[in-house]
Amino acid sequence: MRVSVYVDDKELKKKLNQLAKNSNRLQSTMRDIGIYMKSKVMDNFEAEGNPRWKPLSKKYLERKLQVKGTSSILEFHGKLKQSISTQTTGQYAKVFTGVKYGVYHQTGTRKMPARPFMPSKEIPDMQPFDNLGMDYISRKLKEAVMQGV
Repeated sequence: MRVSVYVDDKELKKKLNQLAKNSNRLQSTMRDIGIYMKSKVMDNFEAEGNPRWKPLSKKYLERKLQVKGTSSILEFHGKLKQSISTQTTGQYAKVFTGVKYGVYHQTGTRKMPARPFMPSKEIPDMQPFDNLGMDYISRKLKEAVMQGV
């Protein structure tokens, strides 16, 4: 006895090809995710941290109010905040600062408390990588990859 089985895999191949095309077209989705991540880092500046940054020392606060007329933390000249940038490809999205002293504000020093403005391994719940942010990023990626499948 001989049994023959024929599997029509045209539809499956079509869907797999569509998935492959979609994964190659992720550039715009990654750009959107980069913009989203930058906006959340900027929100961290506006909220003066999440968790909230330690306040400025009384002496520095007085000087800052005299010179700049503002008490905004991490904003003296505005260079750090203005330097927040994104870089994206079809494979990744990242947000970063090119200002060398940013790391000292992020991690702190012996004389200055940490005032993290970017997410890190030490603060996994900081936006944009909190649960809400990760849900948004996951949804955007899923929509991009599954489009037309």
